[in-house]
Amino acid sequence: MVDNIYILCGGISAEHEISLMSAANIINNLDREKYNIYPVYITKEGVWVELDKVDKDIEKPEDLIRKTDMSVGESLGKFLYGNYRHEDSNVFIPALHGTYGEDGVIQGFLEVLDIPYVGNSVLASAACMDKVVTNQVFEQSGIPQAKYIGILDTDFGSDPDKIIAKIEDKIDYPLFVKPANAGSSVGVTKVNDAESLREAIKHAFNFDRKILVEEAVIGRELEVSVIGNDFPISSLPGEHVTVGHDFFDYKSKYFDKTTIIKAPTEVTPEQEDEVRKLAVETYKLMGCKGIARVDIFMRDSDKKMLVNEINTFPGMTKSSLAPILWEPTDGTTYGQLIERLIEYALDEYKIKKKKQRSVNINDY
Repeated sequence: MVDNIYILCGGISAEHEISLMSAANIINNLDREKYNIYPVYITKEGVWVELDKVDKDIEKPEDLIRKTDMSVGESLGKFLYGNYRHEDSNVFIPALHGTYGEDGVIQGFLEVLDIPYVGNSVLASAACMDKVVTNQVFEQSGIPQAKYIGILDTDFGSDPDKIIAKIEDKIDYPLFVKPANAGSSVGVTKVNDAESLREAIKHAFNFDRKILVEEAVIGRELEVSVIGNDFPISSLPGEHVTVGHDFFDYKSKYFDKTTIIKAPTEVTPEQEDEVRKLAVETYKLMGCKGIARVDIFMRDSDKKMLVNEINTFPGMTKSSLAPILWEPTDGTTYGQLIERLIEYALDEYKIKKKKQRSVNINDY
């Protein structure tokens, strides 16, 4: 029996506003007769502000925003020793995207506090957030992927011409330049020639000290939602079809009304089977739990499937495929999906608590 659900939202991330959209949608689909629901707004400076218990729908994501003069440390102390209900059964839903949300930081904090939470562990979150690390794991494990190169800002600063030559030697144009640790296509640039490559690299370094350069795969990007702990299952594949955009960028993801959402999308039975199996294989390889969205390219030329990335707390907005895809897959509604994720969180927490954390030296 869970008494309270705490929804963390906002955060120190370029995806702050998207987090508010996800949180509002999650809150509005939780059973308020079953749980006490407490949103916790995290400012762009990292200050925690607990809101009152929710007793009605959140009309606008901006309604979750609060102003405060507290410091980060003061706000955490006030939350943990003033507002947080230690004596109750609690579950946290970190509806935080990008840095300090999907990268293992908040997960580590909740682990230290010994609190059950929805979603992926510290390691899975950190490894999947870093696109260079993810690609390195894929490469070592035989997961099909696009050609890529990881670059540190110090290496580029020391000899940019050498780095440019290295990229052009391995990857043909067009290509993409991305911050290694970011989401929602923030800081991503499609590059068609050498003239714009240097500026795209500099732009990506505004968001991270490590970047990923990868070939542009000409084809479709299929999105598969995967849920579960040790025995995950995958949804039917979905797809966003953009109009007037080179790629599925930040604007087209959340604010462009011309973007077409296909849930599910049209593929052959053989392609559906392949992409769903590959999504589950990738999810298990990275040690994911709870929920993740696996994005997989299907190349036009030969229909080969290439894994692009894994989002360990995917968008949960009204237009996000991760929750939308489950109803056409097996009839699971948005509210039912959140219930399943809470159950996965409790199951994983129980397993962790059963494991031995200390030893008696006299036993050795």
